[in-house]
Amino acid sequence: MRKIIGLILFFGSWLVYAVLVFIAVDSEWSIAEKLGIGTALYGISWATMIIGSILLGPEFIERIKIMIRPKNKK
Repeated sequence: MRKIIGLILFFGSWLVYAVLVFIAVDSEWSIAEKLGIGTALYGISWATMIIGSILLGPEFIERIKIMIRPKNKK
C-alpha cells in the first residue's frame, strides 16, 4: 500500500504542470492570481514528489539515478 501511494504521489506530481499551463492561458484570472496559484501548485508538486520518493524507498531513487546518469559516464 505504501508503494502504491508513493507511485501515485510521485507520478501525480507531474500532472500539476498540465494544470499550470491551463492557468497560464486562462484569461479569467489576473496576473497576480496566476502567479500565486502557479507558485502554490509548483510547491505542492515538489512536495508530493519528495513524499512519493520517500514512500517508494531508496531502491526506487537508485533506479532513477541510473536512468538519468549520462551513458558515457561510468
